[in-house]
Amino acid sequence: MRIEFATTDNVQKWVSRNKIFMLLLALAFLAAVTSDYFWTWNNVMNVFRQASVIGMIALGVHFVVLIGKLDLSVGSIVVFSGAIILWGQNLFGFDIPGSLLLGAISGALLGSLNGVLVTYGRVPSFIATLGTMFIYRYFMMWVADAGAISGSRISHTFLGHGYWLGIPVVVLPLLIAAMTAHFLLSRTLFGRYIYAVGQNPRAAYSSGANVNRVTLIAFTLSGIAAGLGAVLETARLNSISTANSGVYYELDAIAAVVLGGASLRGGKGTILGTVSGVLMFSILNNYMNLQNVSTYLQGVLKGLLIFLVLYRQNRLREE
Repeated sequence: MRIEFATTDNVQKWVSRNKIFMLLLALAFLAAVTSDYFWTWNNVMNVFRQASVIGMIALGVHFVVLIGKLDLSVGSIVVFSGAIILWGQNLFGFDIPGSLLLGAISGALLGSLNGVLVTYGRVPSFIATLGTMFIYRYFMMWVADAGAISGSRISHTFLGHGYWLGIPVVVLPLLIAAMTAHFLLSRTLFGRYIYAVGQNPRAAYSSGANVNRVTLIAFTLSGIAAGLGAVLETARLNSISTANSGVYYELDAIAAVVLGGASLRGGKGTILGTVSGVLMFSILNNYMNLQNVSTYLQGVLKGLLIFLVLYRQNRLREE
């Protein structure tokens, strides 16, 4: 009886901690029941494909939100890194491995610059990343004369359009990144420091955490994720628009993280929750497209969802 009680109690705790995942399953079930086409293999894979870029970016933003900060520059990092990736292909013939490396390195450099401004420049993350959001994008617009940059390696598009065992290849990097992020947060000392800094920076410092270093690494990881998101974006489109690509990506990523149960005050959130938040938005968009709902109303619904989640978080905190 003890084992059964403990098992039931653990299940209840897991369900309580992962309400967003259960809500995701309920939403998927509702969509499947009310739409004959939704649960087809091609459409389900399309849902994952649509979630790939924002999902990759959201994984990085998740680390920043956990320490109670914001990163508004990730959409612009996608543009900056995407341009670097395509220029690398055009000038040096880089293929998928080279593109992944260029995306990760350029994203890491831009993300670490954000981290330096926040940690050593003592600039609030909202202000610092708002500034770099404009700097990164408009610098690339100046270089490219606000035009689009196209790639020359058709093989690179296999990452965005190819299939492996019936699964879109573009989904695989997202799965690997999600498992890596989960491992970092749940199985390493750095992960414990991330949550500690988000909950109470002074207490974290007293317990041995280097708060500045943790913050810098969190922003660097956010930049790397955005750089890898640029790899996926360019693989899907074989181009990047310096003026239009990545617009609102930072808001979509933050929205997915918050919808997944993370607190904007820091110290709370799981990778499963963030992935569930990304998939929920993707399913909602897909389902409403199948029902011919206006894209403008889709944005309204997204805003209402975020408002309800934040309102619920505040109520629970007050209680």
